[in-house]
Amino acid sequence: MSMRLTPKRAFITTTCLAILPTFAAAQNVLTPIDPLAERPYPYEILGMQPGDSLDDVMAVFASRSDEEPTSEGDVITVQSPDGRSFEFTFERHREIGGQTMNERLARIFKPESVRAVLTSDVMEQRPMTLTRSLNQPSGDLPAAQALQAQMEETYGPPSLVETRSGGVTLTYAWGVDGFIPDLEDQTPREITFLRSGFETTDSYVPCLRSGGDAFDTTTEYQFAYPRTRELYPDCVAKFVISYGTGPGNTSISFRLDDFDLARQHREALDSQIIEALTGEQTVKPSDLDL
Repeated sequence: MSMRLTPKRAFITTTCLAILPTFAAAQNVLTPIDPLAERPYPYEILGMQPGDSLDDVMAVFASRSDEEPTSEGDVITVQSPDGRSFEFTFERHREIGGQTMNERLARIFKPESVRAVLTSDVMEQRPMTLTRSLNQPSGDLPAAQALQAQMEETYGPPSLVETRSGGVTLTYAWGVDGFIPDLEDQTPREITFLRSGFETTDSYVPCLRSGGDAFDTTTEYQFAYPRTRELYPDCVAKFVISYGTGPGNTSISFRLDDFDLARQHREALDSQIIEALTGEQTVKPSDLDL
């Protein structure tokens, strides 16, 4: 029996959990897809790339911190109009050096934090996004020019350099045709999407955000059916390095997003959820005493 899931009637119930790195068995089982292709770009954070195995990521975490990584996850339930339900646990991320709620409120920063935003079990919890944040006395970190020189020595000139008072942001962008040497000097392309239920056509350039919300820009998974927007079309990955200074203090952040991997993850997870809720299904009768 087939059915149509609609945005109004197909929904997610998400409960934030404080969880350990290992989940208990979920009600529904996700099937891993074929192994991922090697990532085409050279960018790394502490030797890690999106798509690495979770074991390899945890080995790097263990080498940098004696503390157990913190973790956050959801219990995700998607329901269909005829009452079918698909439920699974999804570990959203693991992190070392993260802030507690009280520390965030008090604006107490840790010297270093590293986070891996994870895929679900369809990709064996491999990271889609990796971030590293440093917040230390200025004398303990390099100057902005020295950091930029190091990045250019390692990866070449960035796709985009944005300067501001006391800081700079470097962006390396990788598109479907490879490295994008000038992020802003690209030929605009057209994209059609739904806005308020109507088809809208807008222009965009790969790996730059659209001012009109023409497409999704986060690797983190949220279920929606049907999808009304693509996920960062024609952009494979972005590596963003941000540098800022305050009184006696310097902050540096590194963020590596793999949108190609996130698109694969979204498609695979969507497919398994939708198939479970719309495909043929044999229901075993209960044995209640009638």
